[in-house]
Amino acid sequence: MGVYQIFATGGAPCGGMMTKMPQTPAPFWLYYFNVDALETAMARVKDAGGQVIHGPMEVPGGSWIAHGLDPRRARCSRWSDPRADRRRGRPNRVA
Repeated sequence: MGVYQIFATGGAPCGGMMTKMPQTPAPFWLYYFNVDALETAMARVKDAGGQVIHGPMEVPGGSWIAHGLDPRRARCSRWSDPRADRRRGRPNRVA
């Protein structure tokens, strides 16, 4: 995958960037929505007529991500940090 640069504000991660992979036709921005329960969020994508195209998968640092398409094929992703849930007194709800 190459180098992935994380951006932060006030010490909290808020974004990232990586070099375009050779198989990717053009650079693009991918939006992530922070969700409490990744599996529940991706089930809602499917229930609304969307599609899960990648994941869920664990990423370095212990967070989980999944990429999806809405019914009109617009791409956006979900991100969940089960460690944050535990800090808030919630159980880990990611696979």
